[in-house]
This record gives sequence, C-alpha cells and structure tokens, in this order.
Amino acid sequence: MNSSGGAHADGPAGEWELCDQCGTLVPIGDAVGLRVPDSSAVTAEARFDGERLLRACCESHLFQLADFYHRRPFVKEELWSGQITRAVGELGPLDEDEMYERVMAVTGLDEEQLMRAVAWRDSQDRS
Repeated sequence: MNSSGGAHADGPAGEWELCDQCGTLVPIGDAVGLRVPDSSAVTAEARFDGERLLRACCESHLFQLADFYHRRPFVKEELWSGQITRAVGELGPLDEDEMYERVMAVTGLDEEQLMRAVAWRDSQDRS
C-alpha cells in the first residue's frame, strides 16, 4: 500500500484513516465512508455482520470501492460460515454434540442454515 508520506505519517495514532483504495493516510475529518453489503464481513460485533465499512480519501475512491462490493454476490452461506467460525472460537473446546447445539444458539442459525454453511465451506476448500 502507498502512503502519502510527510506530515500524515507523523500524526498521532487514531487521528488518521487509511484509504481502502490507495492506502493514503487521511485525517479522520477528511475521510469519507460508506457501509456496503458484504457476506465475507464478520466482525467481533455481530450487529455489523454482512456489512463492510469502506473508508476512502475521496468520493471517487469511495465510489470505486462501493462499485466493487455492489458487484460482488452476497452469499448467505458465506456469512453463516463466518458466524459459525466466530462462535466456535468464542465457545472454546466442547464435545461435538454440545458444540453443535451451542453454535446454533449463539449464531441464531437453524440446522438447515448450519448444514448449508458447512457445505459451502467444504466447496470453497475444494476449489
């Protein structure tokens, strides 16, 4: 990634944003942002699952990024797979039967969704 260099690189932590398109450091007040649908976006905060926060140095770069994500298909099974992975990591070691029930409880997914997510992940691992 590129940096704009100069004074931007010397700013205190937390006062700068990194443009997701070009890598330029931008003062927080000058950065532009947008949330877009993205089935690969699963974070520690479940309320933001399926949404990616884009940050850019200018509207032109933001529109380029948004266009990419709007053309990317939203695959529910991909989202569910990420949620399952997060839940397994949070739950820690459990036996298989207990893990299955707890993962469904934590994620809110039903058995069909769980199986579809596992099948999707298996298909990705093979390709």
